[in-house]
Amino acid sequence: MNVNRRPTPRALPQEQQAALHRAERLCTWTLFWMSLVSVMMYLALGGSQAMKTALIEDLLSMLPASAFLVASWFRRKGVDAEYVNGRERAFDVNFLISAVALTGVGLALVFESLHTLISATRPVVGSVRIGDAVIWQGWVMMAALAASAIPPIILGRKKLALAKALSLKPLRTDADVGRADWLTALAGIVGIAGIGFGFWWADAVAALVISGSILHDGATNLRGAVRDLHDAKPLALERDSTDPATSQLCDAISRLPWVEGCSVRLHEEGVHLSGMVYLQNVDLTAAQVQEVRDVARASSWRIDEIDVSPAGDTPALPSDHAQ
Repeated sequence: MNVNRRPTPRALPQEQQAALHRAERLCTWTLFWMSLVSVMMYLALGGSQAMKTALIEDLLSMLPASAFLVASWFRRKGVDAEYVNGRERAFDVNFLISAVALTGVGLALVFESLHTLISATRPVVGSVRIGDAVIWQGWVMMAALAASAIPPIILGRKKLALAKALSLKPLRTDADVGRADWLTALAGIVGIAGIGFGFWWADAVAALVISGSILHDGATNLRGAVRDLHDAKPLALERDSTDPATSQLCDAISRLPWVEGCSVRLHEEGVHLSGMVYLQNVDLTAAQVQEVRDVARASSWRIDEIDVSPAGDTPALPSDHAQ
């Protein structure tokens, strides 16, 4: 017996709903602060390649936040005649968009930095007048870079905490971009200081380090986004192990007195997990199927739609977890 149904996607618990609202507010603040930072960086730009690359990364850091806000708004629209299964995958699409943008820009910046280094293009950093004083523009640029690192540090740490609470990888990506922002600022300061000491190549090397960081983040997240859209086995937020909700689900179902054994196959749908449970019992009643679904949902707030089938109906493929 295989009893399947597709109900309205499960609503988030109050705690996670509040965390999602806080994440939306943080993304809104990200757009505000990084817009101000980008304007400041543009005004202090000068002729430094590292400074230009840092400005591009600051502009890029607004893309994941913007995509997250759009995805969150789209998800809230829920089920309708066109999206009959809801819009739970909005965050998965958000993840893919951010990853593609980071990868593409990272590749372009790596090429530009290598070209600057190979062609031995000397950066020009002149002087600026502030009031009655004339100072080296490098000091202004380094001050702007130092100031640009403050918002990403604060916002990134807050987003990381919420990403863990929601098990939401696009938000983790946003936090990673914030981390890259302040590391970029440090690399840019080192590059400009190198110019001051007469090492013209230090600026291009710093720009290359920054570009490599952007490309690495983009490629890593692009692989994860494509993997999730292919309904691969769910991984933990850090992507270093299987999502613990999988084993929790199988353990909870195995404790039912009439269950002889089970295996599960889950996939991610935004913040939720859905999939199949295969039981060793030969025959299943509608009441038993419903009991399994109730136990599954009680095992984790992330579990949404679960279909139940006898083990004899499963194809000969490995499961996420078996017991």
